[in-house]
Amino acid sequence: MYGFIEMFNFRSITILLLTVFLYSCTSTGGMEDTSTGLYEKGGMSYLDKDGTVPAKIYFDYDSYLLTSMAESTLDMQVTWMDQNPDKFILIEGHCDERGTREYNLALGERRANSVREYLTSMGIAEGRLNTVSYGKERPDKEGSFEDSWTLNRRSVTTLDVDR
Repeated sequence: MYGFIEMFNFRSITILLLTVFLYSCTSTGGMEDTSTGLYEKGGMSYLDKDGTVPAKIYFDYDSYLLTSMAESTLDMQVTWMDQNPDKFILIEGHCDERGTREYNLALGERRANSVREYLTSMGIAEGRLNTVSYGKERPDKEGSFEDSWTLNRRSVTTLDVDR
């Protein structure tokens, strides 16, 4: 009988600790990616811990023109950068899988540059910004269908952790 009670207490304690651990993992709201400095929350990437400044904007097919939604996101990034003048930014340009590697590297570069140009036009010092194109080499979502292509046509504003 005493062994049964010990086992019951051990099992109860184990379940309680596991529950607390799982709850803490889901209730923290996100985790910082030390390679980019971004915070991940609910499948989205943010520049801030509170998850209020999105790091990604999206482009139409075969385009590097900023949409009004993209400009709204970039306006939030400008405000964040004004509040964090010691941060340096790396702007990544990405494409979907369609097209040649060379074409997508060039399009990714145009996307990153259009973000850089917008940020500098809003007063962010050009010396705080770097760009890189990954073309189609780093998809956000695997797959050969419109949903994945839409998510892969993007620019990601990350912290430039090398500066």
